[in-house]
Amino acid sequence: MGDAEEPGTQGGKLVKTGAYLIDLYEVSHEDYKKFRPEHSFHPKRARWPVASVTYAEAESFCQAEGKRLPSEIEWEKAARGTDGRKWPWKIYIDHPNNGFSGFMPEPVDKRPNWISPYGVYGMGHNVWEWTTDDYTPVGREGKFKILRGGLLQSHLTIKFSPAWFRNWMGPEERLNFIGFRCAGDL
Repeated sequence: MGDAEEPGTQGGKLVKTGAYLIDLYEVSHEDYKKFRPEHSFHPKRARWPVASVTYAEAESFCQAEGKRLPSEIEWEKAARGTDGRKWPWKIYIDHPNNGFSGFMPEPVDKRPNWISPYGVYGMGHNVWEWTTDDYTPVGREGKFKILRGGLLQSHLTIKFSPAWFRNWMGPEERLNFIGFRCAGDL
C-alpha cells in the first residue's frame, strides 16, 4: 500500500484485508435519487457520479443499501490489484483533457479500457471518493477523511491520480468533485 517515494502514503508496505465486495461503479445521480427523491439533476447526467455529497450523506446511502463506505485499504486494493500497479488500467496515458481548466466528470460506466484488475470503473479519473479512514495532517487541527481516486488538477493541467495517492477533506465538505462508491462485507 502506498509508494516508498511518496510522502503521506503507507510507504509501499504490504497490507492484508479480509474478504469484501466493492461496487463496480461510483454511485450515479439516478442511483442517489432512489434514496433521496428530492435530488435533482439534468436528465443527460443520470449516469454521472453524484457529487456534492457529504461524508455522512454518502455513509447513509450505503447503509440504506445494506453496505458501507470502503476503507482506504479496500479502495486501494480494488484499484491496484495484487500486482501493485500504479494506475488501475496498468499502462500510463495522458488525460485526454490535459490543458483544459475545470473538472468535468464522466458517466460512471464510461471507459471500459480504464478499469482496475477487478473490473472496477472510475478509479483514478472521475470524482474523488470518500473512504472510512480518518486523517490528521501535520500542523492542522480538525477531523478529516481520506478521499481516493480523483483527478490531480492545476489551472492548466489535469493528471490521473496514481492508485496509491491520498487526498483529504473535512467530512462536512460538499464539493462538485467529491462522490463515493459503496463496499460490503462477505
